[in-house]
Amino acid sequence: MMKKVPYQHGAMICHRQSALLLSSPAIGEALAIAKLALRKNHRACGSETMAALPPVPPSPSPSTTTTEPRNQLPLRAIPGGYGLPVLGAIKDRLDFFWFQGEREFWESRRKKFKSTVFRTNVPPSPPAFPSNKVIMLLDQKSFPVLFDMDKVCKKDVLLANYMPSTSFYGGIRPCIYLDTSEERHTKIKSFMLSLLKEKSSLWIPEMDKATTEIFPSWESKLKENPNGAELSSETGQVALNVLIRTLMGVEPSQDGLTPSMFSIWLGPQLLPIASVGLPHLLEELILHNIRVPYLLVAYFYNKIQSFFRKHGGDLLDKAEKEFGVEREDALHNIIFTTGFNAFGGLNIFLPYVVSCVGLVSEDMKAEMAKQAREAVEAEGGAMSVAALQRMPLLRSAVYEVLRIYPPVPYQYATAKVDMVIESHDSRHEVKEGEILGGCQPIALRDPVVFGDDAETYRADRFVGAEGEKLLKHVMWGNAFANTVASANNKACAANELVPLLAQAFLAAIFLRYDSFKTAAPIIKGNAATHTLISLTPRTA
Repeated sequence: MMKKVPYQHGAMICHRQSALLLSSPAIGEALAIAKLALRKNHRACGSETMAALPPVPPSPSPSTTTTEPRNQLPLRAIPGGYGLPVLGAIKDRLDFFWFQGEREFWESRRKKFKSTVFRTNVPPSPPAFPSNKVIMLLDQKSFPVLFDMDKVCKKDVLLANYMPSTSFYGGIRPCIYLDTSEERHTKIKSFMLSLLKEKSSLWIPEMDKATTEIFPSWESKLKENPNGAELSSETGQVALNVLIRTLMGVEPSQDGLTPSMFSIWLGPQLLPIASVGLPHLLEELILHNIRVPYLLVAYFYNKIQSFFRKHGGDLLDKAEKEFGVEREDALHNIIFTTGFNAFGGLNIFLPYVVSCVGLVSEDMKAEMAKQAREAVEAEGGAMSVAALQRMPLLRSAVYEVLRIYPPVPYQYATAKVDMVIESHDSRHEVKEGEILGGCQPIALRDPVVFGDDAETYRADRFVGAEGEKLLKHVMWGNAFANTVASANNKACAANELVPLLAQAFLAAIFLRYDSFKTAAPIIKGNAATHTLISLTPRTA
Protein backbone atom coordinates (compact mmCIF):
# COMPACT_ATOMS: atom_id res chain seq x y z
CA MET A 1 0.00 0.00 0.00
CA MET A 2 1.15 3.53 -0.54
CA LYS A 3 0.04 6.88 0.74
CA LYS A 4 -2.95 8.73 -0.62
CA VAL A 5 -2.18 9.79 -4.16
CA PRO A 6 -2.49 13.35 -5.45
CA TYR A 7 -5.64 14.06 -7.40
CA GLN A 8 -5.15 15.02 -11.02
CA HIS A 9 -7.94 14.11 -13.40
CA GLY A 10 -7.37 17.01 -15.75
CA ALA A 11 -3.77 15.99 -16.05
CA MET A 12 -4.96 12.91 -17.86
CA ILE A 13 -5.87 15.16 -20.75
CA CYS A 14 -2.61 16.91 -21.36
CA HIS A 15 0.21 15.19 -19.45
CA ARG A 16 3.42 16.72 -18.17
CA GLN A 17 4.45 17.87 -21.62
CA SER A 18 1.59 20.34 -21.78
CA ALA A 19 3.48 22.50 -19.32
CA LEU A 20 6.01 23.14 -22.08
CA LEU A 21 3.39 23.95 -24.69
CA LEU A 22 4.39 27.54 -25.38
CA SER A 23 8.12 26.90 -25.51
CA SER A 24 8.64 23.40 -26.85
CA PRO A 25 6.92 20.58 -28.76
CA ALA A 26 4.40 19.15 -26.31
CA ILE A 27 0.79 18.11 -25.16
CA GLY A 28 -1.81 15.25 -25.00
CA GLU A 29 -6.15 14.67 -25.21
CA ALA A 30 -9.77 16.34 -26.62
CA LEU A 31 -12.99 18.62 -26.83
CA ALA A 32 -17.21 23.98 -30.99
CA ILE A 33 -20.67 22.92 -31.23
CA ALA A 34 -23.42 25.09 -29.75
CA LYS A 35 -26.42 23.83 -27.80
CA LEU A 36 -28.77 24.14 -30.75
CA ALA A 37 -26.37 22.14 -32.87
CA LEU A 38 -26.23 19.47 -30.20
CA ARG A 39 -30.01 19.33 -30.18
CA LYS A 40 -29.99 18.80 -33.93
CA ASN A 41 -27.24 16.23 -33.61
CA HIS A 42 -29.28 14.45 -30.99
CA ARG A 43 -32.27 14.25 -33.28
CA ALA A 44 -30.09 12.45 -35.80
CA CYS A 45 -28.91 9.89 -33.28
CA GLY A 46 -30.62 6.57 -33.61
CA SER A 47 -32.04 7.44 -36.99
CA GLU A 48 -29.83 4.91 -38.76
CA THR A 49 -29.59 1.22 -37.99
CA MET A 50 -26.89 0.44 -37.65
CA ALA A 51 -8.92 -10.62 -25.46
CA ALA A 52 -5.98 -10.99 -24.24
CA LEU A 53 -6.41 -10.82 -20.48
CA PRO A 54 -8.53 -13.16 -18.37
CA PRO A 55 -12.17 -12.06 -18.30
CA VAL A 56 -13.53 -10.13 -15.35
CA PRO A 57 -17.04 -10.38 -13.92
CA PRO A 58 -19.92 -8.67 -15.74
CA SER A 59 -20.10 -4.93 -15.20
CA PRO A 60 -23.03 -3.21 -13.52
CA SER A 61 -26.05 -2.32 -15.61
CA PRO A 62 -26.68 1.35 -16.41
CA SER A 63 -28.64 3.01 -13.64
CA THR A 64 -31.75 4.04 -15.50
CA THR A 65 -35.30 2.95 -14.88
CA THR A 66 -38.49 3.07 -16.87
CA THR A 67 -40.73 1.26 -14.37
CA GLU A 68 -41.42 1.92 -10.71
CA PRO A 69 -39.42 -0.47 -8.48
CA ARG A 70 -40.94 -1.62 -5.23
CA ASN A 71 -38.15 -0.21 -3.06
CA GLN A 72 -37.39 2.87 -5.06
CA LEU A 73 -35.12 5.66 -3.91
CA PRO A 74 -36.62 9.11 -3.34
CA LEU A 75 -37.09 11.22 -6.45
CA ARG A 76 -35.13 14.46 -6.18
CA ALA A 77 -34.82 17.42 -8.52
CA ILE A 78 -31.27 17.70 -9.84
CA PRO A 79 -29.55 20.35 -7.71
CA GLY A 80 -27.15 23.01 -8.95
CA GLY A 81 -27.54 25.33 -11.88
CA TYR A 82 -25.82 27.36 -14.56
CA GLY A 83 -26.02 30.89 -13.18
CA LEU A 84 -26.58 34.01 -15.24
CA PRO A 85 -26.19 33.70 -19.02
CA VAL A 86 -22.52 33.93 -20.01
CA LEU A 87 -21.44 35.16 -16.56
CA GLY A 88 -22.35 31.89 -14.86
CA ALA A 89 -20.25 29.91 -17.31
CA ILE A 90 -17.29 32.28 -16.91
CA LYS A 91 -17.52 32.08 -13.11
CA ASP A 92 -17.51 28.29 -13.17
CA ARG A 93 -14.53 28.27 -15.52
CA LEU A 94 -12.58 30.58 -13.21
CA ASP A 95 -13.47 28.37 -10.25
CA PHE A 96 -12.43 25.29 -12.21
CA PHE A 97 -9.02 26.58 -13.27
CA TRP A 98 -8.21 29.33 -10.82
CA PHE A 99 -10.15 30.02 -7.62
CA GLN A 100 -10.75 26.40 -6.60
CA GLY A 101 -8.95 24.03 -8.93
CA GLU A 102 -10.48 20.91 -10.40
CA ARG A 103 -10.60 18.69 -7.32
CA GLU A 104 -12.12 21.36 -5.10
CA PHE A 105 -14.47 22.39 -7.91
CA TRP A 106 -16.11 18.96 -7.81
CA GLU A 107 -15.83 18.32 -4.10
CA SER A 108 -17.27 21.69 -3.08
CA ARG A 109 -20.31 21.22 -5.29
CA ARG A 110 -20.85 17.68 -4.13
CA LYS A 111 -20.86 18.89 -0.53
CA LYS A 112 -22.93 22.00 -1.25
CA PHE A 113 -25.67 20.11 -3.07
CA LYS A 114 -25.35 16.96 -0.94
CA SER A 115 -25.49 15.01 -4.18
CA THR A 116 -23.22 13.24 -6.65
CA VAL A 117 -25.56 14.32 -9.45
CA PHE A 118 -25.83 18.06 -10.11
CA ARG A 119 -25.93 20.76 -12.78
CA THR A 120 -22.92 22.92 -13.57
CA ASN A 121 -20.95 24.54 -16.38
CA VAL A 122 -17.67 22.99 -17.52
CA PRO A 123 -14.84 24.44 -19.64
CA PRO A 124 -14.56 25.87 -22.18
CA SER A 125 -16.89 28.84 -21.95
CA PRO A 126 -17.61 32.35 -23.32
CA PRO A 127 -16.53 34.64 -24.75
CA ALA A 128 -14.59 32.45 -27.20
CA PHE A 129 -16.81 29.38 -26.81
CA PRO A 130 -20.47 28.60 -26.12
CA SER A 131 -21.57 27.81 -22.58
CA ASN A 132 -21.07 24.16 -21.63
CA LYS A 133 -24.10 23.21 -19.50
CA VAL A 134 -24.02 19.66 -18.19
CA ILE A 135 -25.50 17.33 -15.59
CA MET A 136 -22.49 15.76 -13.88
CA LEU A 137 -22.48 12.18 -12.56
CA LEU A 138 -19.85 11.52 -9.91
CA ASP A 139 -20.66 8.09 -8.50
CA GLN A 140 -20.45 4.49 -9.64
CA LYS A 141 -24.20 3.98 -9.77
CA SER A 142 -25.17 6.90 -12.01
CA PHE A 143 -22.08 6.96 -14.25
CA PRO A 144 -22.83 3.82 -16.36
CA VAL A 145 -25.73 5.49 -18.19
CA LEU A 146 -23.05 7.24 -20.24
CA PHE A 147 -22.26 3.87 -21.82
CA ASP A 148 -25.87 2.91 -22.61
CA MET A 149 -26.30 3.54 -26.32
CA ASP A 150 -30.05 2.94 -26.10
CA LYS A 151 -30.39 6.00 -23.89
CA VAL A 152 -27.60 8.37 -24.89
CA CYS A 153 -26.11 9.77 -28.08
CA LYS A 154 -22.38 10.32 -28.61
CA LYS A 155 -22.52 12.47 -31.72
CA ASP A 156 -20.01 15.37 -31.55
CA VAL A 157 -20.01 15.27 -27.76
CA LEU A 158 -16.60 13.89 -26.83
CA LEU A 159 -16.19 16.76 -24.36
CA ALA A 160 -19.66 18.27 -24.01
CA ASN A 161 -20.36 20.87 -26.68
CA TYR A 162 -16.73 21.67 -27.43
CA MET A 163 -15.29 20.14 -30.58
CA PRO A 164 -12.11 21.31 -32.33
CA SER A 165 -12.33 22.37 -35.95
CA THR A 166 -12.37 19.46 -38.38
CA SER A 167 -9.43 21.19 -40.08
CA PHE A 168 -7.27 19.35 -37.56
CA TYR A 169 -8.53 16.06 -39.04
CA GLY A 170 -8.37 16.68 -42.77
CA GLY A 171 -11.93 17.99 -42.82
CA ILE A 172 -13.57 14.77 -41.58
CA ARG A 173 -15.25 13.89 -38.28
CA PRO A 174 -13.12 11.17 -36.67
CA CYS A 175 -14.81 8.03 -35.42
CA ILE A 176 -14.61 9.19 -31.81
CA TYR A 177 -17.08 11.99 -32.63
CA LEU A 178 -19.56 9.65 -34.34
CA ASP A 179 -22.57 8.04 -32.73
CA THR A 180 -23.06 4.30 -33.12
CA SER A 181 -26.16 4.99 -35.23
CA GLU A 182 -24.03 6.55 -37.99
CA GLU A 183 -23.00 4.25 -40.84
CA ARG A 184 -19.47 5.66 -40.91
CA HIS A 185 -19.01 4.64 -37.28
CA THR A 186 -19.83 1.03 -38.09
CA LYS A 187 -17.40 0.90 -41.02
CA ILE A 188 -14.51 2.73 -39.35
CA LYS A 189 -14.79 1.00 -35.98
CA SER A 190 -15.02 -2.41 -37.65
CA PHE A 191 -11.90 -1.61 -39.66
CA MET A 192 -9.93 -0.48 -36.60
CA LEU A 193 -10.95 -3.55 -34.60
CA SER A 194 -9.93 -5.80 -37.47
CA LEU A 195 -6.59 -4.03 -37.74
CA LEU A 196 -5.82 -4.45 -34.04
CA LYS A 197 -6.70 -8.14 -34.21
CA GLU A 198 -4.64 -8.67 -37.36
CA LYS A 199 -1.56 -7.34 -35.55
CA SER A 200 -2.28 -9.21 -32.31
CA SER A 201 0.87 -11.35 -32.42
CA LEU A 202 3.11 -8.28 -32.67
CA TRP A 203 1.92 -5.96 -29.89
CA ILE A 204 3.56 -7.65 -26.89
CA PRO A 205 6.94 -8.43 -28.52
CA GLU A 206 7.14 -4.86 -29.83
CA MET A 207 6.35 -3.43 -26.39
CA ASP A 208 9.02 -5.64 -24.83
CA LYS A 209 11.54 -4.48 -27.43
CA ALA A 210 10.65 -0.79 -27.17
CA THR A 211 10.81 -0.83 -23.37
CA THR A 212 14.18 -2.56 -23.30
CA GLU A 213 15.57 0.10 -25.65
CA ILE A 214 15.00 2.95 -23.18
CA PHE A 215 16.87 1.43 -20.23
CA PRO A 216 20.31 2.74 -21.28
CA SER A 217 18.85 6.25 -21.47
CA TRP A 218 17.34 6.00 -17.98
CA GLU A 219 20.60 4.63 -16.60
CA SER A 220 22.61 7.38 -18.26
CA LYS A 221 20.30 10.07 -16.89
CA LEU A 222 20.60 8.72 -13.36
CA LYS A 223 24.37 8.59 -13.65
CA GLU A 224 24.38 12.27 -14.58
CA ASN A 225 21.68 13.19 -12.03
CA PRO A 226 21.92 10.86 -9.01
CA ASN A 227 19.12 12.73 -7.23
CA GLY A 228 16.59 11.82 -9.90
CA ALA A 229 15.81 12.10 -13.59
CA GLU A 230 12.68 12.89 -15.59
CA LEU A 231 11.38 9.71 -17.22
CA SER A 232 8.53 10.78 -19.51
CA SER A 233 10.45 11.56 -22.69
CA GLU A 234 11.53 7.92 -22.94
CA THR A 235 8.04 6.56 -22.33
CA GLY A 236 6.71 8.81 -25.08
CA GLN A 237 9.19 7.26 -27.49
CA VAL A 238 8.16 3.79 -26.31
CA ALA A 239 4.54 4.57 -27.15
CA LEU A 240 5.36 5.85 -30.62
CA ASN A 241 7.75 3.00 -31.45
CA VAL A 242 5.26 0.32 -30.44
CA LEU A 243 2.44 1.85 -32.46
CA ILE A 244 4.32 2.59 -35.67
CA ARG A 245 6.38 -0.60 -35.72
CA THR A 246 3.34 -2.77 -35.08
CA LEU A 247 0.93 -1.07 -37.45
CA MET A 248 3.31 -0.28 -40.32
CA GLY A 249 6.43 -2.35 -39.79
CA VAL A 250 8.80 0.61 -40.05
CA GLU A 251 10.83 2.76 -37.68
CA PRO A 252 9.27 6.14 -36.84
CA SER A 253 12.69 7.73 -37.24
CA GLN A 254 12.91 6.48 -40.84
CA ASP A 255 11.20 9.64 -42.06
CA GLY A 256 11.60 11.81 -38.99
CA LEU A 257 8.33 11.04 -37.20
CA THR A 258 8.66 12.09 -33.55
CA PRO A 259 6.45 12.20 -30.44
CA SER A 260 6.65 15.99 -30.45
CA MET A 261 4.91 16.16 -33.84
CA PHE A 262 1.81 14.53 -32.37
CA SER A 263 2.07 16.68 -29.26
CA ILE A 264 2.20 19.89 -31.28
CA TRP A 265 -0.79 18.79 -33.37
CA LEU A 266 -2.77 17.87 -30.27
CA GLY A 267 -1.96 21.06 -28.39
CA PRO A 268 -4.31 23.61 -29.97
CA GLN A 269 -7.20 21.15 -29.77
CA LEU A 270 -6.82 20.84 -26.01
CA LEU A 271 -5.78 24.27 -24.80
CA PRO A 272 -9.34 25.50 -24.10
CA ILE A 273 -9.81 22.72 -21.54
CA ALA A 274 -6.28 22.65 -20.14
CA SER A 275 -4.14 24.30 -17.53
CA VAL A 276 -0.44 24.08 -18.31
CA GLY A 277 0.93 25.66 -15.16
CA LEU A 278 1.33 29.23 -16.42
CA PRO A 279 0.19 32.19 -14.29
CA HIS A 280 -3.61 32.08 -14.19
CA LEU A 281 -4.14 35.48 -15.79
CA LEU A 282 -1.87 34.56 -18.69
CA GLU A 283 -3.67 31.26 -19.21
CA GLU A 284 -7.03 33.00 -19.21
CA LEU A 285 -5.89 35.48 -21.83
CA ILE A 286 -4.05 33.19 -24.23
CA LEU A 287 -5.44 29.68 -23.63
CA HIS A 288 -9.05 29.87 -22.49
CA ASN A 289 -10.27 32.84 -24.51
CA ILE A 290 -8.95 32.18 -27.99
CA ARG A 291 -9.19 29.48 -30.62
CA VAL A 292 -5.74 28.51 -31.86
CA PRO A 293 -6.07 28.11 -35.64
CA TYR A 294 -5.10 24.88 -37.35
CA LEU A 295 -2.78 26.88 -39.61
CA LEU A 296 -0.24 27.14 -36.79
CA VAL A 297 0.23 23.36 -36.69
CA ALA A 298 -0.56 22.50 -40.32
CA TYR A 299 3.12 21.94 -41.13
CA PHE A 300 3.39 19.19 -38.51
CA TYR A 301 0.12 17.51 -39.44
CA ASN A 302 1.18 17.50 -43.08
CA LYS A 303 4.41 15.75 -42.07
CA ILE A 304 2.38 13.16 -40.16
CA GLN A 305 0.07 12.69 -43.16
CA SER A 306 3.03 12.18 -45.48
CA PHE A 307 4.46 9.48 -43.22
CA PHE A 308 1.16 7.59 -43.00
CA ARG A 309 0.51 7.88 -46.75
CA LYS A 310 3.97 6.53 -47.52
CA HIS A 311 4.03 3.65 -45.04
CA GLY A 312 0.35 2.92 -44.49
CA GLY A 313 -0.73 2.06 -48.02
CA ASP A 314 -1.63 -1.52 -47.07
CA LEU A 315 -3.82 -0.24 -44.25
CA LEU A 316 -5.63 2.17 -46.55
CA ASP A 317 -6.17 -0.61 -49.09
CA LYS A 318 -7.66 -2.82 -46.39
CA ALA A 319 -10.01 -0.07 -45.19
CA GLU A 320 -11.18 0.71 -48.71
CA LYS A 321 -11.54 -2.80 -50.13
CA GLU A 322 -12.73 -4.76 -47.09
CA PHE A 323 -14.75 -2.18 -45.17
CA GLY A 324 -15.83 0.40 -47.74
CA VAL A 325 -14.06 3.28 -46.00
CA GLU A 326 -12.82 5.99 -48.36
CA ARG A 327 -9.03 6.30 -48.40
CA GLU A 328 -8.92 9.87 -47.11
CA ASP A 329 -11.41 9.00 -44.38
CA ALA A 330 -9.33 5.97 -43.44
CA LEU A 331 -6.09 7.98 -43.48
CA HIS A 332 -7.26 10.64 -41.04
CA ASN A 333 -8.96 8.11 -38.78
CA ILE A 334 -5.80 6.00 -38.60
CA ILE A 335 -3.82 9.12 -37.72
CA PHE A 336 -6.38 10.14 -35.11
CA THR A 337 -6.55 6.68 -33.55
CA THR A 338 -2.77 6.32 -33.55
CA GLY A 339 -1.87 9.85 -32.49
CA PHE A 340 -4.78 11.07 -30.43
CA ASN A 341 -6.17 7.92 -28.83
CA ALA A 342 -3.26 5.48 -28.63
CA PHE A 343 -0.18 7.69 -28.43
CA GLY A 344 -1.96 10.33 -26.36
CA GLY A 345 -3.22 7.69 -23.94
CA LEU A 346 0.00 5.70 -23.57
CA ASN A 347 2.07 8.88 -23.38
CA ILE A 348 0.03 9.83 -20.32
CA PHE A 349 -0.48 6.39 -18.81
CA LEU A 350 2.97 4.77 -18.90
CA PRO A 351 4.70 7.43 -16.75
CA TYR A 352 2.00 6.97 -14.11
CA VAL A 353 2.59 3.21 -14.12
CA VAL A 354 6.26 3.84 -13.32
CA SER A 355 5.51 6.54 -10.75
CA CYS A 356 2.86 4.55 -8.88
CA VAL A 357 4.68 1.21 -8.79
CA GLY A 358 7.95 2.93 -7.89
CA LEU A 359 6.33 4.13 -4.66
CA VAL A 360 5.04 0.77 -3.38
CA SER A 361 6.90 -1.28 -0.77
CA GLU A 362 10.08 -3.16 -1.61
CA ASP A 363 8.36 -6.42 -0.68
CA MET A 364 5.60 -5.70 -3.19
CA LYS A 365 8.13 -4.91 -5.91
CA ALA A 366 10.08 -8.06 -5.10
CA GLU A 367 6.90 -10.09 -5.53
CA MET A 368 6.21 -8.40 -8.88
CA ALA A 369 9.74 -9.17 -10.09
CA LYS A 370 9.44 -12.80 -8.99
CA GLN A 371 6.05 -13.18 -10.66
CA ALA A 372 7.20 -11.62 -13.94
CA ARG A 373 10.34 -13.74 -14.18
CA GLU A 374 8.65 -17.02 -13.30
CA ALA A 375 5.85 -16.35 -15.79
CA VAL A 376 8.20 -15.59 -18.67
CA GLU A 377 10.34 -18.63 -17.86
CA ALA A 378 7.25 -20.85 -17.76
CA GLU A 379 6.28 -19.66 -21.25
CA GLY A 380 9.61 -20.42 -22.88
CA GLY A 381 11.57 -17.32 -21.95
CA ALA A 382 9.75 -14.82 -24.15
CA MET A 383 7.25 -12.13 -23.25
CA SER A 384 3.83 -13.19 -24.47
CA VAL A 385 0.14 -12.90 -23.71
CA ALA A 386 0.29 -16.30 -22.03
CA ALA A 387 3.11 -15.09 -19.80
CA LEU A 388 1.20 -11.94 -18.88
CA GLN A 389 -1.77 -14.06 -17.84
CA ARG A 390 0.47 -15.60 -15.19
CA MET A 391 1.11 -12.19 -13.58
CA PRO A 392 -2.02 -11.29 -11.58
CA LEU A 393 -0.19 -8.84 -9.32
CA LEU A 394 1.22 -6.86 -12.24
CA ARG A 395 -2.16 -6.90 -13.90
CA SER A 396 -3.76 -5.57 -10.73
CA ALA A 397 -1.10 -2.87 -10.40
CA VAL A 398 -1.84 -1.64 -13.92
CA TYR A 399 -5.61 -1.56 -13.44
CA GLU A 400 -5.15 0.28 -10.16
CA VAL A 401 -3.23 2.98 -12.05
CA LEU A 402 -6.14 3.12 -14.51
CA ARG A 403 -8.50 3.56 -11.57
CA ILE A 404 -6.53 6.35 -9.92
CA TYR A 405 -5.29 8.08 -13.08
CA PRO A 406 -7.62 7.19 -16.00
CA PRO A 407 -6.10 8.51 -19.25
CA VAL A 408 -9.51 9.84 -20.31
CA PRO A 409 -10.95 11.66 -17.28
CA TYR A 410 -14.32 12.75 -18.65
CA GLN A 411 -17.18 11.13 -20.53
CA TYR A 412 -20.09 13.04 -22.07
CA ALA A 413 -23.28 12.12 -23.88
CA THR A 414 -26.63 13.62 -24.85
CA ALA A 415 -29.82 12.07 -23.47
CA LYS A 416 -31.82 10.45 -26.29
CA VAL A 417 -34.93 10.06 -24.17
CA ASP A 418 -36.48 11.25 -20.94
CA MET A 419 -35.11 9.00 -18.22
CA VAL A 420 -34.57 8.54 -14.51
CA ILE A 421 -30.99 8.18 -13.28
CA GLU A 422 -30.17 6.66 -9.91
CA SER A 423 -27.31 7.61 -7.64
CA HIS A 424 -26.59 5.73 -4.43
CA ASP A 425 -29.23 7.63 -2.47
CA SER A 426 -31.73 9.21 -4.86
CA ARG A 427 -33.33 9.26 -8.31
CA HIS A 428 -33.17 12.15 -10.76
CA GLU A 429 -35.21 12.96 -13.86
CA VAL A 430 -33.28 13.84 -17.01
CA LYS A 431 -34.93 15.30 -20.09
CA GLU A 432 -34.25 14.41 -23.70
CA GLY A 433 -31.48 16.56 -25.16
CA GLU A 434 -29.72 17.37 -21.89
CA ILE A 435 -25.97 16.80 -21.79
CA LEU A 436 -24.70 14.29 -19.23
CA GLY A 437 -21.12 14.23 -18.04
CA GLY A 438 -19.04 12.00 -15.82
CA CYS A 439 -15.77 12.62 -14.01
CA GLN A 440 -14.00 9.26 -13.87
CA PRO A 441 -11.34 10.09 -11.26
CA ILE A 442 -14.15 10.97 -8.84
CA ALA A 443 -16.41 8.04 -9.73
CA LEU A 444 -13.48 5.62 -9.62
CA ARG A 445 -12.71 6.72 -6.07
CA ASP A 446 -16.27 6.08 -4.93
CA PRO A 447 -15.97 4.88 -1.31
CA VAL A 448 -19.28 3.03 -1.54
CA VAL A 449 -17.58 0.63 -3.98
CA PHE A 450 -13.87 0.86 -3.17
CA GLY A 451 -14.08 1.40 0.58
CA ASP A 452 -12.33 3.73 2.96
CA ASP A 453 -9.04 3.49 1.06
CA ALA A 454 -10.58 4.48 -2.28
CA GLU A 455 -8.18 7.45 -2.49
CA THR A 456 -5.14 5.22 -1.97
CA TYR A 457 -3.14 3.42 -4.64
CA ARG A 458 -3.04 -0.29 -3.73
CA ALA A 459 -1.17 -2.39 -6.27
CA ASP A 460 -2.83 -5.63 -5.13
CA ARG A 461 -6.39 -4.29 -5.00
CA PHE A 462 -7.62 -6.54 -7.82
CA VAL A 463 -5.84 -9.76 -6.83
CA GLY A 464 -7.89 -12.76 -5.72
CA ALA A 465 -11.59 -13.52 -5.87
CA GLU A 466 -12.69 -10.34 -4.11
CA GLY A 467 -10.33 -8.28 -6.23
CA GLU A 468 -11.78 -9.75 -9.40
CA LYS A 469 -15.23 -8.66 -8.27
CA LEU A 470 -13.98 -5.11 -7.81
CA LEU A 471 -12.37 -5.04 -11.24
CA LYS A 472 -15.76 -4.89 -12.92
CA HIS A 473 -16.15 -1.36 -11.51
CA VAL A 474 -13.06 0.04 -13.25
CA MET A 475 -14.08 2.28 -16.14
CA TRP A 476 -11.83 3.66 -18.82
CA GLY A 477 -11.93 4.27 -22.57
CA ASN A 478 -15.68 4.95 -22.66
CA ALA A 479 -16.57 1.59 -21.12
CA PHE A 480 -16.02 -0.79 -18.25
CA ALA A 481 -12.70 -2.60 -18.22
CA ASN A 482 -14.31 -5.89 -19.23
CA THR A 483 -16.35 -4.46 -22.12
CA VAL A 484 -15.65 -6.06 -25.48
CA ALA A 485 -15.30 -3.25 -28.00
CA SER A 486 -17.56 -3.52 -31.05
CA ALA A 487 -19.08 -1.38 -33.77
CA ASN A 488 -22.24 -1.22 -31.66
CA ASN A 489 -20.67 0.53 -28.68
CA LYS A 490 -18.28 3.40 -28.00
CA ALA A 491 -15.75 1.37 -26.05
CA CYS A 492 -12.20 2.22 -27.07
CA ALA A 493 -11.05 -0.22 -29.74
CA ALA A 494 -7.98 -0.88 -27.59
CA ASN A 495 -9.97 -1.26 -24.36
CA GLU A 496 -8.23 -4.55 -23.56
CA LEU A 497 -4.98 -3.88 -25.43
CA VAL A 498 -3.80 -0.78 -23.55
CA PRO A 499 -3.77 -2.42 -20.09
CA LEU A 500 -2.05 -5.43 -21.65
CA LEU A 501 0.66 -3.24 -23.19
CA ALA A 502 1.14 -1.42 -19.89
CA GLN A 503 1.51 -4.75 -18.10
CA ALA A 504 4.12 -5.88 -20.65
CA PHE A 505 5.92 -2.55 -20.13
CA LEU A 506 5.99 -3.08 -16.36
CA ALA A 507 7.04 -6.72 -16.69
CA ALA A 508 9.94 -5.73 -18.96
CA ILE A 509 11.18 -3.37 -16.26
CA PHE A 510 11.17 -6.15 -13.66
CA LEU A 511 12.95 -8.52 -16.01
CA ARG A 512 15.82 -6.02 -16.07
CA TYR A 513 15.74 -4.59 -12.55
CA ASP A 514 15.12 -6.00 -9.08
CA SER A 515 13.59 -2.71 -8.02
CA PHE A 516 13.20 0.94 -8.89
CA LYS A 517 12.16 4.02 -6.95
CA THR A 518 10.30 7.12 -8.02
CA ALA A 519 9.19 10.39 -6.52
CA ALA A 520 5.50 11.18 -6.23
CA PRO A 521 4.35 12.99 -9.39
CA ILE A 522 4.60 16.75 -9.09
CA ILE A 523 1.32 18.10 -10.34
CA LYS A 524 0.72 21.67 -11.44
CA GLY A 525 -2.49 22.33 -13.30
CA ASN A 526 -2.73 19.70 -16.02
CA ALA A 527 1.01 19.14 -15.97
CA ALA A 528 2.66 16.23 -14.18
CA THR A 529 6.40 15.70 -13.75
CA HIS A 530 7.48 12.08 -13.26
CA THR A 531 10.87 11.48 -11.65
CA LEU A 532 12.89 8.28 -11.51
CA ILE A 533 15.05 8.14 -8.35
CA SER A 534 16.92 4.86 -8.72
CA LEU A 535 17.21 1.58 -10.62
CA THR A 536 18.46 -1.58 -8.90
CA PRO A 537 19.96 -3.99 -11.47
CA ARG A 538 18.82 -7.59 -11.46
CA THR A 539 21.05 -9.82 -9.35
CA ALA A 540 19.60 -13.23 -10.13
